[in-house]
Amino acid sequence: MNVLITDGIDPQCGQILSQNGFDVTEIPKISKEELKKIIGGFEKLIVRSATKVTAEIIECGTNLKLIGRAGAGVDNIDIEAATRNGIIVMNTPGGNTVSAAEHTCAMILSAARRIPQATADLKKGNWNKKNFTGIELEGKTLSIIGLGKIGREVASRMQAFGMNTIAYDPMIPDEFATHLNIELLPLHENFMRADVITIHSSLNESTRNLIAKDTIDLMKPNVIIINCARGGIINEADLAEALESGKVAAAALDVFEAEPVNPENPLLKLDTVIATPHIAASTNEAQQKVAIQIAEQIVDWKRKGKLEGAVNASAVELSQAPGVRSYLTLAEKLGATLAQMAPPQASKMTIITSGEFLQKFSEVITAAALKGFLDIRQSKDTNYINAFTMAKECGISLEQKFEKENPDYTNLIRIELENGTAKRMIGGTVLGEKEVRIVMIDQFLVEFKPEGNIIIYNNVDKPGVIANVTQLLLKHNLNVAYIALSRDEEKNVAMTAIVVDGDVTSELLDGIGSVNGVDVVNLVSL
Repeated sequence: MNVLITDGIDPQCGQILSQNGFDVTEIPKISKEELKKIIGGFEKLIVRSATKVTAEIIECGTNLKLIGRAGAGVDNIDIEAATRNGIIVMNTPGGNTVSAAEHTCAMILSAARRIPQATADLKKGNWNKKNFTGIELEGKTLSIIGLGKIGREVASRMQAFGMNTIAYDPMIPDEFATHLNIELLPLHENFMRADVITIHSSLNESTRNLIAKDTIDLMKPNVIIINCARGGIINEADLAEALESGKVAAAALDVFEAEPVNPENPLLKLDTVIATPHIAASTNEAQQKVAIQIAEQIVDWKRKGKLEGAVNASAVELSQAPGVRSYLTLAEKLGATLAQMAPPQASKMTIITSGEFLQKFSEVITAAALKGFLDIRQSKDTNYINAFTMAKECGISLEQKFEKENPDYTNLIRIELENGTAKRMIGGTVLGEKEVRIVMIDQFLVEFKPEGNIIIYNNVDKPGVIANVTQLLLKHNLNVAYIALSRDEEKNVAMTAIVVDGDVTSELLDGIGSVNGVDVVNLVSL
């Protein structure tokens, strides 16, 4: 339970972790090369924005289980690489919300009234009142790009100044925005109607260069643009050109595409630009809040198995819900069984859940089934975090289906595996609260407990087959713990599952396969 803390995070983070049994190492400033050298010795890494947790560093973190971000943004962490390696990435949403919102509002007011420019000019000994005529915000329209916690706090505060608030956020329902007195509009309408635009989105492929020449062309003349979210969302060269032409009246920026910002950045040379060095969340209160919050989240995970703030581990969070654990065990067993019975290559897996209780757990059930399957099929460790990524890398396409009810079982999990024209299916349920059972394989209804060494074979449905097989088990000194029999509706083909005590040799399997009438033999070890 050793933890590395970088980036000068408030000391309360380390104190809380130490008090709860964690071995804490704090290195406020660390180079990339130094981090690569030592990260393999830590299970948990806690950073703010300065440390760039790249794929290269993650690959060196052979013991890493969690990367914690004391703050909301996680664009300095390679989420894809962390997920691929089964590492939880955890942030602290809300810890710095108020500070970031207040800074944004200060930037809006400063840009509208040109306060920093007037201050600088006054300190030079000038008294140029006419040069710093500003605009009133009352009655103006504020567009909020990204209506998360910070965006909503900005809206509330700027509504108090009499601003009309519109927003773009495809994840927010209209009714929710209406309740906040915010009008949700398509992105292009936001650009066309706004007097002031403030950005509160994360940086990803869909938001990179979101504000560039083509979108600036849609905006009103003399628009004001604020960015206290992430650099890279604004194309800086296009913004500089629009400021120079007068299309954009002013910009207030707390973030830049490259940080620390290059002193030669053309935006810094423009009098219409207000800039701060990524300090929107830099208040004493915010630093303490996020430091305490990340520490408490990690402690809760250790003590209670409660996972909060995980940005890439929704399946892990779902696995903590009451009553679902036995079904996850079942799903893993089904996946592992299918992996040992199906052909080597699989192109498609379909997971079907039946029963209202299982409906909300389809994602974690799928992750569990994949974990069971891939733990057998490939050498890399698979967990609920990287299961979907691993399946994709193995060329397995996934489909998830839900049935409200099944005629025979209250809750049922089935897995179908396809390989070209070949297809196999396995299904199971939980009896009571904990009794895990496989109840069907392909067309056969066959019930047994998925534990230990299980010999499963198909045979022609005729007398003598089971007797000959049990004679072979006796010859190899293997005791039968459980036997399950089934046959298809036409009563032509049967399936038998025999749970045995002890190891099953290849010689025994070959012997069973040579019994007259036996077709396919599999050994499943669980």
